[in-house]
Amino acid sequence: MKKKLFAYFLLFFGSFAAFCQSSLVPSSEEQKIERVIREVFDGYKAGDSTRVGDLFTKDAVLQTAFYNKEGKSQLSELMPVSKFLSYIGSGLQKVHDERIWNLSVKVDNNLASAWTNYAFYLNGQFLHCGAENFLLIQTSEGWKIFHLVDTRQQTGCSVPDFIKNQ
Repeated sequence: MKKKLFAYFLLFFGSFAAFCQSSLVPSSEEQKIERVIREVFDGYKAGDSTRVGDLFTKDAVLQTAFYNKEGKSQLSELMPVSKFLSYIGSGLQKVHDERIWNLSVKVDNNLASAWTNYAFYLNGQFLHCGAENFLLIQTSEGWKIFHLVDTRQQTGCSVPDFIKNQ
């Protein structure tokens, strides 16, 4: 009887440990997506529009979610990624540094979503914070961003010290 109980114990906790490990350790696809997201910010900081452009589909769009003066929830007009890349490629005079934390990635087949908090610094000075949501599609060239939506606040930001001190 003790051997049976011990066997059940091992089976249960072994299965539980395997479940916990699989859910806590990012999959290789999640890791690939995280690298794409981090590369966007590294390329933006470097002012490299080609580097950033390689991470988006050619018809990708960007938007901002915000509240208007009357307090009504709004979405900005769709901005083609080409406009964003032209801005980066125009020879940025100041360092654009988006620092991210709490990156979370979800994947289903060839579709993924990545959500992260961020703080934006211009030449080392805090400008605003918010959240960004990336939608990605898996292509023959790897994961590509096809839609990016962000929020922006200048006050009420809870930026962790390790982000402030980067």
